[in-house]
Amino acid sequence: MPANILPLAATLVLIGAGPTFSADDPKQLAGQAQTILKTHCYRCHGQDGAIEGGMNYGTDLAKLVARKKVIPGDPAGSRLFKRIEEGTMPPQGEKSRPSTEEIDSIKRWITAGAPGGETLPTRTTLTTTDVNAAILADLETMDRRTRRFQRYFTLAHLYNAGLSDEELQTYRNALAKLVNSLSWGSKLALPVPLDPAKTVLRIDLRWYVWDATIWNRILQEYPYGILEDTIAARAVSVGTLAKVPVVRADWFVATASRAPLYYDVLQLPSSLTEVEKLIRVDAIADIQQERVSRLAFNGSGISRFNRILERHDSAHGMYWRTYDFDEPPANLADRLNGTLVPDPRNVFAFPLGPAGLAEFAFKHAGGEAIFALPNGLHAYYIVNANNARLDKAPTAIVSDPKRPDRSVEAGVSCMSCHVTGILPKADQMIDHLAKTPKAFTRNETELIKALYPGKDKSLKLMEDDARRYAEAVAKTGAKVSKYETVSTITIKYEADLDLPTAASEVGLTPEQFRERISQSDTLTRHLGALRAAGGTISRQIWVQAFGDTTRELRLGTLFLASLNGATNADNTGELDPLESRDGAANQMAFSMDGRWAVVAAADRSVRYWDVEGRRDLKRFVGHTASVWAVSLSPDGKYAISGGMDGTARVWQVASGQQVLKYSGHAGLVSAVGFNPNGRWGISGGFDGVLAVWKVASGEEIWRVENLGTITALAVDPNGGYILVAGERTLYVFDLATGKPVRKHGPFPNPVASLGVSPNGKWYAAGGDDGTVRVWLLGDDTARHVLKGHEGPVRSVAVKDGGRWVLTAGSDRTVRLWDTTQDQMQDGSVFRKHQSPVVTAAFLSNGTQTISGDRDVNVLPWKIDRFLAATPGNPTKQPEPSKSPEKIPYAKP
Repeated sequence: MPANILPLAATLVLIGAGPTFSADDPKQLAGQAQTILKTHCYRCHGQDGAIEGGMNYGTDLAKLVARKKVIPGDPAGSRLFKRIEEGTMPPQGEKSRPSTEEIDSIKRWITAGAPGGETLPTRTTLTTTDVNAAILADLETMDRRTRRFQRYFTLAHLYNAGLSDEELQTYRNALAKLVNSLSWGSKLALPVPLDPAKTVLRIDLRWYVWDATIWNRILQEYPYGILEDTIAARAVSVGTLAKVPVVRADWFVATASRAPLYYDVLQLPSSLTEVEKLIRVDAIADIQQERVSRLAFNGSGISRFNRILERHDSAHGMYWRTYDFDEPPANLADRLNGTLVPDPRNVFAFPLGPAGLAEFAFKHAGGEAIFALPNGLHAYYIVNANNARLDKAPTAIVSDPKRPDRSVEAGVSCMSCHVTGILPKADQMIDHLAKTPKAFTRNETELIKALYPGKDKSLKLMEDDARRYAEAVAKTGAKVSKYETVSTITIKYEADLDLPTAASEVGLTPEQFRERISQSDTLTRHLGALRAAGGTISRQIWVQAFGDTTRELRLGTLFLASLNGATNADNTGELDPLESRDGAANQMAFSMDGRWAVVAAADRSVRYWDVEGRRDLKRFVGHTASVWAVSLSPDGKYAISGGMDGTARVWQVASGQQVLKYSGHAGLVSAVGFNPNGRWGISGGFDGVLAVWKVASGEEIWRVENLGTITALAVDPNGGYILVAGERTLYVFDLATGKPVRKHGPFPNPVASLGVSPNGKWYAAGGDDGTVRVWLLGDDTARHVLKGHEGPVRSVAVKDGGRWVLTAGSDRTVRLWDTTQDQMQDGSVFRKHQSPVVTAAFLSNGTQTISGDRDVNVLPWKIDRFLAATPGNPTKQPEPSKSPEKIPYAKP
């Protein structure tokens, strides 16, 4: 209980006997109001995610004001107070009701300006890095074979938008109910929260009898998939064997609850006849053998005309279907042998059927089916007259006023309507039969009585089915209530977005997002309305503009579901979720003069790249999955590469021939290198193994295990030590023996890159969070901490003396840092790259750097004017005479 909330008994004493504080004390008024609301309103408006009336923040004073349920200073204009005063809140059926004194306390609180409701509480923003960190920590708790079955949902953006714990719980309830409503598993299985705020939730595909095909079908609809250029995101993809293993929970609830995705995730066939086979129902035989229970009535609420409900036993409990009818024109009159006959769409004239099962059969236009899943929840299906599957029912027959186009949509409309599972309806057929005994033949009358058991028996069947459904729903954390969670969250997701909501979905504050919109003509065209006070945009426009938003804000690469790779043999994930077909560069190693490079490519190849000619000289082919690490021997004659296939391979550069394949890893080989004389190969992988082996034979010299996810390594050019990044920790090992020398960290985020100065006395680490740390050999604490990159630092290089540090990042920049300065010099940021920069290096000519990006664009940068500057006066030094350039240079 918050500290400013008084127990109800204490509140009543204060009200009745005189307060300890002044009657106008703001904290006193706020405490009294919150206690009263918690006593009388919280159970239906927040407790365990309850969302009656569409409100689940009944005790959050700030949100009551922000969302205009309370108007400070105006009790009469406050909707919440009016409902309390008139007695409709709590509802009349509630025994515990606010007293006159309590109502007066609420009035005095509002009159005083609703203290405690002035501002919404602030929170530390949860980033995608935080989400990935939670997932990585979760994956580390399970064996590697289990990881490929794990998928995740996130509510972090809603947390960042300021939703309360109660509001977030409603989303969790909706997610839990929906995933289990899309399941063929025999048991209910709830998503598991991973972080303290419960914003990241894990499921296992096996719980719901899903596989990679189902997950990829979900991703085909997902508009917010971003492939991030971070170590954490890469590790999550490798562990789960999925390019995008996490999706937004609110999007999933609002989309997977609606056909066609609803049908596809539930793996339902295209006709009701096939569905009946799936649940072991023979509808024709059941009708013929009188194993069904029917009821008929007018005024169903959703149907515009009369309706028949029909119940069968199924493999998992019950199966109900409806027969819905076109409304006949008022002047319809068919003549048969000169006699006026009733319309076959009138079930009270034609109660038998459907066609083929009765001489005079009713003529229905379609219907809805509801059947029990193995876990006790319900599935829904809409059909036409021929039992063919429909995403939406014709509005001429049935309608849903809650949907934008009023169409009844398979899934969400059914859940919204059937809040109790089966809505109790009283049969009218038997009463009709009793009142019109001559309307049917004797045989017809007996058959009608056999199929229509009457009001009492049919109500008992519906009540029993509804009870079993309610028990299953309760186990998901949701409740059977008028405001069903899945449909309520769907409506919330589909609503227009304001600036705070949109900003939270891209990980920015409202102020930051408004500024970024202003800086981009593209975003101004799409999202300019958000800059105005109270401005909103529709969800459809937001989704349409999300690709441009991703590019303009440099959030990563927009995921395209059409580029999914081959699945593994058990269909639980992709063979290589990191592979792409465009030959994109994951890492580069440059020759000392910058004329050529070897490129670790995402299309399984190692590319031998001519920098000046901007073309492949040849490709080294041998890896069976994407290549993620590459390094050159000191003499430039050999290259070593590491890939997703778990191998490190040594190549002769001139010929492109494979010299050796090292297979000592159990997963992605993410970092490789040579010792100074080029005779030893060094490899580190996501399996936590660091190995040193002979290039000539592959014989291991030493190995270290259990280092976590190894993300980078760098070798002392003098052969003394090796640096290894294991997730968030930097290790220093003796190169000759493999014995540990020193350890730095853990750091807040994974280490993405490492570099050692030519004399081996300085080394640096670049982080996933854009931070660079520089150490002097032997120190435990970093001498310099450099911040400026707006994304992971993919490459770092240090010159002798530790003054000059060159970094390259996913933010498409190359930066030259002077560690003697408090801030970067003018022009020391190179912004010519149009995609994430994967590698940057100092050239041997001493006047240039060279850098390459994901698109294999390689650019040099002249830096001699910076290197000639002296500490304390970096900008006034004259530029030295030009020395011959090895390759053309580009100005920043």
